[in-house]
Amino acid sequence: MSALWAEPSTGLADREPTARPTRPRVIDGGAGTARLGRVPFVLALIMILGIGMAGLLALNTSLQTQAFEARSLHQKANQLTYQQASLHTQVAELRSSDNLAARAFKLGMRPDPSPGFIRLPDGQVIGKAKRINGDEVPMIIKTPEQVTAERKAEEAKKHAEEAKRQAAEARRQADTQTGRTSTDQNQPGQQDNGGRG
Repeated sequence: MSALWAEPSTGLADREPTARPTRPRVIDGGAGTARLGRVPFVLALIMILGIGMAGLLALNTSLQTQAFEARSLHQKANQLTYQQASLHTQVAELRSSDNLAARAFKLGMRPDPSPGFIRLPDGQVIGKAKRINGDEVPMIIKTPEQVTAERKAEEAKKHAEEAKRQAAEARRQADTQTGRTSTDQNQPGQQDNGGRG
């Protein structure tokens, strides 16, 4: 008879076996499924760590690339700053009054020592305006072409003076040689005459 259908008994002997704890039963394949459950967990951990390492590597590579770009942009900014300073210097030189005067002189403009002015409301001319030749005021500022021409003229003058000095020296040497030759020719004749006498 089964325990469900058993009639209740009042004896102690009947109660003891039911009060005892029952031993757990072994289920077939239970331990194998527990081990199989650990393998996907370990694989998942390995995948998560691999993805994290790949992410760190990608982040590090990205940061290095950005650092190189930032360095090259900083160098380019420095070069542009120097170029801007150079251009500002060139503009300042071109705007200088000396440069403007030299360029105006090169274009044929000459300063007028006695300019005439026209008063606009009534058109009256103030001052005595006269035509200038360009020699009235000496030009203090010279164009590079003028400076080069003056240097060439000075060098040509020095060469001409050197050539003149060398020609004079050659003439003197020629005169002294011809003078010696004539005296040499005269001296043997005098010695011959002196020997005969």
